[in-house]
Amino acid sequence: MKVIQHVFLFSILLTGCSEPSALNEIIEQPIINTTQVNNVNETYIPPTYIGNNVSQQQKIWAQLTSLPKLSKAQKRQKLLISLALFSNDKNQSLSKLEAITTQLAEFSNAQPNDVEMMAAYGNALSYQAVFHQNNYGKMNLVSRKGMRLMDRAIKQAPNNLGARLLRGVSYANMPSFLNRANFSVTDLSIIKQQSKSEPTSEFLAFVNYYLAMALAKNDQPEQAKAIWQWLRNNTTTAWKTKAIARLKEAE
Repeated sequence: MKVIQHVFLFSILLTGCSEPSALNEIIEQPIINTTQVNNVNETYIPPTYIGNNVSQQQKIWAQLTSLPKLSKAQKRQKLLISLALFSNDKNQSLSKLEAITTQLAEFSNAQPNDVEMMAAYGNALSYQAVFHQNNYGKMNLVSRKGMRLMDRAIKQAPNNLGARLLRGVSYANMPSFLNRANFSVTDLSIIKQQSKSEPTSEFLAFVNYYLAMALAKNDQPEQAKAIWQWLRNNTTTAWKTKAIARLKEAE
């Protein structure tokens, strides 16, 4: 069965707010890396770095796989990469996704305070909905449970940018009638505000693209078009092509 593009597209996801310069730094980085923001009473935790594109993700995943034993930080990083790579897999299958979901569930249940992994587990569950389009009950069950997990992660740790990024992209892709776009606008706006990336970086192009999608579904079409127009004129990444396509649809 050829799977339709997933409405909860994960895409490249989880690229960090800062980019390590060497692969060893990526592999050995701590689970939590706090960043102090303008408000001295507020600390934001950036997303786990897993690479800016599929090629980088595959390289990190291969190096992690080659190691005889993984630390807890490396295990979680590998799980996040596995989920990101699955979203770009041309041979997606429910069995592959269920295997990833099971591993995420086991890790998340063992680390209940790791809200980024809780959100990843929720994202994977919601992702399963596309494989159950002929079974509304099952589709509704996995998508709703996934949303509850992502919402719980944000409620538990609203300053965790990894959890917000996971939920923001997921909700940006959900149908308008589910009324999740406003949450996505909030999540992705916070990510954009707190990112240290260059304005024309692939990471911010990715965030801007999905922020525009959320705005369009949140009855803010002019703001959405303005962002897509900016991407069309100011980036050379794959998100430029996607933005151009969205602008044509909006005409």
